[in-house]
Amino acid sequence: MNPTRRDALQSALALLAATAWPAARAQAPYPSGPVRFIIPTPAGGGHDTMMRLIGAKLTEAWGQPAIVESKAGASGAIAAGYVAKQPPDGQTLLLGYSALLTNLVLQANTPYKLSELAPVSMMAVTPIALGVRTSLNVNTVQEFVALVKRRPGKFSYASYGPGSGGHFVGEQINAAAGVDMVHVPYKGEAPALQDLLGEQVDAAVVSLGGVSRYAGKIKALAVASPSRFPLYADVPTFAESGLPGVNLPGWAALLAPAATPKPVLHKLGAEINRILLLPDIQPKLLELGFEPVAWPPEKLAGFMAEQLAIAKKLVDDGRVKLTG
Repeated sequence: MNPTRRDALQSALALLAATAWPAARAQAPYPSGPVRFIIPTPAGGGHDTMMRLIGAKLTEAWGQPAIVESKAGASGAIAAGYVAKQPPDGQTLLLGYSALLTNLVLQANTPYKLSELAPVSMMAVTPIALGVRTSLNVNTVQEFVALVKRRPGKFSYASYGPGSGGHFVGEQINAAAGVDMVHVPYKGEAPALQDLLGEQVDAAVVSLGGVSRYAGKIKALAVASPSRFPLYADVPTFAESGLPGVNLPGWAALLAPAATPKPVLHKLGAEINRILLLPDIQPKLLELGFEPVAWPPEKLAGFMAEQLAIAKKLVDDGRVKLTG
C-alpha cells in the first residue's frame, strides 16, 4: 500500500476510534463501577451512618459497591469542590447540607460553584432546635424570650460552629424575637451541648436529636422547621410558638457533577428515593434524626434557591459573620 494512503488510513482509524470512544462510554450501562458517596463530615457521624444504610441497599439493587468516603473540612467546601471536579458519570456523588449554600455567602473564594453541581434528591430534613438548660425554668419559646428581654446582652447560645446552620438559626431567633443573645460557636455539637450541661452557656441551637438526648437537663423549646419531627412530636415549631420568621431546617441532599447526563441523574434519583421510603430504612433514619422526604431534583433546586436567599439576607444584614 502506498505509504501516503497507509498513513491517511491510520489517521482516519485513529480519529474514528477517538470519536467512537465517548459515544461508547455514554451508552455504557449505569452504573458501570462502584458508586462513591462523598460526605463533608467526619466518618462515624450521622451522615456517614445514613449513607452506609442507603449504600447497602443500593449495592443490593445494582450489584455495584457503594462506598462512603469522608472529605471533611472547611465547612464542607473540600468535599463539594472535590465532587464538582469529578467526571460527570454518576459514579461520584456529594452529600450536601446547609453549609453547601452558606459557604457561598460567607467565604470569599469557595473551591466550587453551585452551577457545578446538579441536584439528584433531597434525601432528608434534619430539624434544628433551640434547647435551654432546665435551670432557667422556662418551658416555651415565649417564656424564654421574655426572660432574655429582661436581661439584655446577658444570655448566650451555643452552636456547632461559626457559619453553621445553628448559627444562622440562632440569628434568625435574635431577629424575629427582637433579642440579642450572644453567639458562642463550638467545634461541633458535642462540646456545645457539654457546655450547656455545665451551664457555661444558656441555650444551644443544635440538632433536635442532640438536645433530646439530655431529657431532664436540656429542654427542647422549638424546631426551626415547617412541621414537627415525628419522633419528637411534643416539640412545637417556631411558627407555632409565635416566631414564624424562624424557619431554616437542616437537610441532607445528594448532588452530582453538573454535566452528568439526565438519564443517569433520573435513574439514580429514583432509586435513592425508593430506598429512602423502604419500611426497614425509614425508622432507622428517624432514629438518627433524619426525616426521609425523597424530593425530586426540581423541588430540591427550588428549596436550595430559597435557603440561599435567606442565608444571604442574614449575612448582608450583618447578623452572621465568621468572626466577631
